[in-house]
Amino acid sequence: MVRPYLSNGRSTRRGTDALPIECERLVIRYMAAEHVYSDPGWLHGERLREKLAVTRAPGARFSSVRFVTGRLDPLATRVEFLDLARRSSAPMLIVYGSQTPPRSRSEMDALASVPGVQRSVLPLGKLSVHEEFPDLVADAIKSFIRSGCQ
Repeated sequence: MVRPYLSNGRSTRRGTDALPIECERLVIRYMAAEHVYSDPGWLHGERLREKLAVTRAPGARFSSVRFVTGRLDPLATRVEFLDLARRSSAPMLIVYGSQTPPRSRSEMDALASVPGVQRSVLPLGKLSVHEEFPDLVADAIKSFIRSGCQ
């Protein structure tokens, strides 16, 4: 029997026991279509099998629901996150797609507002823009490096 998820997105169980296999596949495909990939059909066949393997890996601590709800962040607040970015002396580039979901995009925009952080918004892409559009991401990174990381 599957135990219900708590209001904060945590399961009362861990790893692959959190969802039955058939539900896990449906949840991952739903998440992929809604927030992760611009093309809902991109995650199929071998790609889908690889993603499912990650959720079932020995020692995996969190189910896909916990991952997507952001419960893996080591920092509790946006203020802590932005403070950490402000203290960095390393040049930073944030690359994201124009189709990034609003909640995630607001976090990315907040990071991009920190002095020294550059932003590149690609014409396509959601949360896995690096997987779906690797050439566009690589071009943005190359441009950042060529500019002297400024």
